[in-house]
Amino acid sequence: MEELKLVKRGSESLIYYGVFQGIRAIYKIRSTKAYRHQLIDKKLNAERTLSEAKIMFAALLSGINTPAILFVDPGKYTIIMEYLAGPTIKDAVSTTASLEVFKEIGYMTGKMHKNEIIHGDLTTNNMILHDNQVFFIDFGLSKRSRDIEDMATEVHVFLRSLESVHPEIKDEAFSIFLDGYQEASGMKKEVLQKMEEIRMRGRYVDERRNKTRNR
Repeated sequence: MEELKLVKRGSESLIYYGVFQGIRAIYKIRSTKAYRHQLIDKKLNAERTLSEAKIMFAALLSGINTPAILFVDPGKYTIIMEYLAGPTIKDAVSTTASLEVFKEIGYMTGKMHKNEIIHGDLTTNNMILHDNQVFFIDFGLSKRSRDIEDMATEVHVFLRSLESVHPEIKDEAFSIFLDGYQEASGMKKEVLQKMEEIRMRGRYVDERRNKTRNR
């Protein structure tokens, strides 16, 4: 293995930059958990590594921009993928990127959902602007699902990330996102209806918590 440079330390994995067979690459290595039994930890990490790689490959085959997978080693909890140069969408939107980038994000999200792929952590920090195209990264929480609630939850998470990180453009950005989403999936109405149910449940839980605290 080539010498690797640590570029990010996440809660679930370590991200390294290196070279794999002459290709600039990112190494994603899942972290072991000391609180889990060793055999269970090994089994879970191997299964999740393989699942993430399979879903990334399925997304790629569905026409979603993701890094190409170069090598997978479930036994070492490692996925090696191509390195993509460019800023995250979070940073790009704050500097040079046009709001129209959100239509591409919406279109690809709709395409993923149409192909029963849930990213699991849909935020502008998990997207890279590379060669003027949006690429989705970090499928560590991804899964396969045809459940409309899973899709609505994903869109809700994306809206919450806009409200948190890009509050000054959230309304326009989300509207443009939905245009792209509808174009790819045709499910905008159903997803928004379910998303409103999710938001209502969240408000109800918050109200109950506040009442409990004030007793």
